[in-house]
Amino acid sequence: MKRIAELLLGLMAVAAVNYWLFGDRLMPSEGVVATEDIGAGAAADGRPGGGRPGGGPPGGNRAATVTMQPVELSPYALEYQAVGTVESTARVAVVAEASGQVEELLVAPGDRVAADAPLLRLEQRTQTLDLNSAKASLAEAENALERVERLSATGSVAVTSVQVQEAQTTTDIAQVAVDRAELALDRRIIRSPIDGVVGLIDARLGDYLNANAHITTVSVPEQLKVGFSLPERAVAVLEPGLSVDVLLPSRIGQVFKAQITAIDTEIDPVTRLIDVEAQLQGDVTGLRHGMIANVVLVEEQEAMPAIPALSIAWSREGASVFVAEQGTVRRVPVIIRHRLDDRVWVDGTLAEGDQIVVEGVQKLREGGQVQTLQLAQAETKERTAPRPNAQEPSVNE
Repeated sequence: MKRIAELLLGLMAVAAVNYWLFGDRLMPSEGVVATEDIGAGAAADGRPGGGRPGGGPPGGNRAATVTMQPVELSPYALEYQAVGTVESTARVAVVAEASGQVEELLVAPGDRVAADAPLLRLEQRTQTLDLNSAKASLAEAENALERVERLSATGSVAVTSVQVQEAQTTTDIAQVAVDRAELALDRRIIRSPIDGVVGLIDARLGDYLNANAHITTVSVPEQLKVGFSLPERAVAVLEPGLSVDVLLPSRIGQVFKAQITAIDTEIDPVTRLIDVEAQLQGDVTGLRHGMIANVVLVEEQEAMPAIPALSIAWSREGASVFVAEQGTVRRVPVIIRHRLDDRVWVDGTLAEGDQIVVEGVQKLREGGQVQTLQLAQAETKERTAPRPNAQEPSVNE
């Protein structure tokens, strides 16, 4: 019996200690009940304040613990990158208009020439002979026309108007033959079509050139452009006069400015790209036609609400965010305009400084109650703190 009594006393001591440590957590305190009773009155089922057993917010809605952040208004930049090619805006390929043997080279690669300046001359003896023959025929026809007109004017010999007209026609045909011979002779001299610098010459003395054979190129090295292609979504920002940055692998660390001068009217149906040309500005000394270039187009946008990507909630209606006001949240539909890393710019009825829910959006509903993590931790710490009026059970108990 003595052993049983000692065992019962031990169990009673353990129960007393547990009650002292955890009793206020297991049972609602009188202070909470009194507060609910005073603030909300008695519910129909007899529980104070109409709350859940053991206290809590009326209606059974617990405040969700979330993380919030204020809305910031910030500008953003749309950036498009493309690989392009440096091209001369004034560059003409020179070809032979006639076939023949190269008899004289009149320029060298790198020479600056004026428009219509001779570059090389083909053998032209045959054309010279044809021109002399045409001129002789023209002189004979002109003499015959002059005699007929003189006889017709004096009336000494009967000359009809038909004879005069035939003599005039013969003279005109002879003149055409002279013009054609002069043109054939002139085509034996290859001339520069524009002012510029001569490139490499694909001909040597004695070479026989066929008609339309490539000879050289004449270009203006001071006038360069960049041709590149951008995706069709860039059409909305493309316009003549827009500035782009041009970076060349051969000029590391140097950035050239270019201005858009031409935009294609069509989008390639296969690549879904649109062709663009931009005129290089400033000093382009040392740049060459055909260089590869990296083109960067940056378009600054107006300031818009910028929020973390985690704050976006998705539903059948689209994207939205939750704005917290006095402990409750409301859903605000938004349209995403731009995204960079974990930040998005949205279009919606958001004002700078609005508190939006960043973490915990998946457990929220319209009108739901929320609290911050810091507030929840403070309330938990206050509830679990030892009560000041608690008394430690004596050993005799």
